[in-house]
Amino acid sequence: MLSTTSQEQTNKLSIVARQPILDKNKDLFAFELLYREGEANAFPTSSSRSTLRLLSEQFLTFQKRNLDGKPGFVNFEHSDIVNGVPFDFSPNDIVVEILETCSPTDELFNSIVELKEKNYLVALDDFQPSSEWDRFCPLVDFIKLDVRELSFVECKRIIHSLDSTDIQFVAEKVENHEEFLKAQACGFSLFQGYFFQKPEIIKTHKLSASALDIFKLSTLVAKRDVDLNKVNQIIERNPVLSVQLLNFVNSDSRVSKTIESTRQALAYLGDDRIRKYVTYTTLAALSPNKPNIILRNLLNRAKFIECLASHLDEPTLSDSAYLCGMLSLVDGLLDMALTDVLSSLPLSDIITHALVDREGTLGNLLSIAEAIEASNWVLLDKMKAKVSLSEETIMECLTKSNAWVSELAA
Repeated sequence: MLSTTSQEQTNKLSIVARQPILDKNKDLFAFELLYREGEANAFPTSSSRSTLRLLSEQFLTFQKRNLDGKPGFVNFEHSDIVNGVPFDFSPNDIVVEILETCSPTDELFNSIVELKEKNYLVALDDFQPSSEWDRFCPLVDFIKLDVRELSFVECKRIIHSLDSTDIQFVAEKVENHEEFLKAQACGFSLFQGYFFQKPEIIKTHKLSASALDIFKLSTLVAKRDVDLNKVNQIIERNPVLSVQLLNFVNSDSRVSKTIESTRQALAYLGDDRIRKYVTYTTLAALSPNKPNIILRNLLNRAKFIECLASHLDEPTLSDSAYLCGMLSLVDGLLDMALTDVLSSLPLSDIITHALVDREGTLGNLLSIAEAIEASNWVLLDKMKAKVSLSEETIMECLTKSNAWVSELAA
């Protein structure tokens, strides 16, 4: 995955590709966990072994931290299922996804019957109807159809043919808003694809004053030492931010008396909790109608890049890294072109060049984040060498950022 020699492969990191599955309201329903390895960015030849490694690392070593309390769809080969591998993991944590390469044998059928008796949820991946699979359908909870491989007419026919069941259909590889609407019309109830990581609409307009204040705050709190006077100046002139700050402080059970001014509140909070307040405010103010997963991706990337920057021999870089990571995905949050967002903000050239051209050390760190999110291990190899970061450091930062975002959402 990250290197080429057999000895190095033994010590590789498991950087899981985690793709969200959303419902009709674009609320997070589950994640699919995907193991990728090798320069071709394809599923490893020994996929059964890869499934075991993914399960071991994600559910045992990392104790489900990457699932944020949601179930994980995990691909299983025929041999995994008939050998009882799913039984080593709780039915509350995994959905057993049967790959399209599996044959509908008696052995597989009996194994699925046993899974259902133990309350496991079962999904069929890239389903193609046939008489051989008919007896399996009453045991199946989810069927995934690839809308790149099947027409929407074919999808609708398949869904209609199983109207009498309780199966939920997942539309895979939804890439734009039109496809999302068509998939809904066909009868899909769950959706997965690149569309959910990008904005539905790109608008060219200026930031509102409220959004501009949010980003100015983000810039200030990204620094190692927060300038309380400058933070207070922004909050004082914005009634919504002022009320949110006072509510945030006064809701703390440790506060013994009521806080009555924004300056008093900021002094009470201290730098770390001011940063947390700005994070909550960002979630509430910038895009209340956006699906949660977009917000989580944004915060996760920002924290991940900040953590990476802290391991480099550039003392001031981490001050800019969090904001840079946040802004790198903000076009999807605001439904605006990135250039329009940047034109409204007083950013340093270092951040601007990183965001627009992926230049400089910050640009390299952004590329590392993007490589992991896209399972592009060739690019990841190249970028980690450029900034001299070890695989262990990258994995540590990824785990920390996931845990931090989960804590914020708790």
